[in-house]
Amino acid sequence: MSLSFWNPHSVFAGFDDEFFNPMPSTLLGVPALTPFKTDTMRHSSPRYEVTENEKQFRLSVDVPGVKPEDMTIELEHDGRVLHMSGGRKVKTDKSYEEYKFDKRFTLGKDLDTSKITAHLSDGVLCLTAPKKEKLPPTKQTIAITQGEAPALMEETMDVEEKKE
Repeated sequence: MSLSFWNPHSVFAGFDDEFFNPMPSTLLGVPALTPFKTDTMRHSSPRYEVTENEKQFRLSVDVPGVKPEDMTIELEHDGRVLHMSGGRKVKTDKSYEEYKFDKRFTLGKDLDTSKITAHLSDGVLCLTAPKKEKLPPTKQTIAITQGEAPALMEETMDVEEKKE
């Protein structure tokens, strides 16, 4: 599968946990809620569906009543993490209730994330990405030179940095 939940607390994540998510994402298998600023703010988790074939990947997310300008979709960590957030306000008798969502997914290495598209229709957001073309495995012979290995190259500085 080309998609999984992004877990900042995974030993494989390699990210600063405190920066991304200071609270645990789950507690005994139940998603943790963020602290509410007001009693009328609600936290929701949109339902989603993943489909894929040999050529493309699609993530369909239910976001009823959410307008495109009220959502943000970003690729983070060199295109490996898809971050979706947004919300909507619903008017009740005398006030508004605010529903928010914030989801991160780890994308598979086989996706061409530079070509992701997003379409919103009838309350369903569809994100589509083509899969990278699989090249046949190659075999390369590397020549062995006798003697000491060369020293590591030093980093070069820009001309402007040298002037300072």
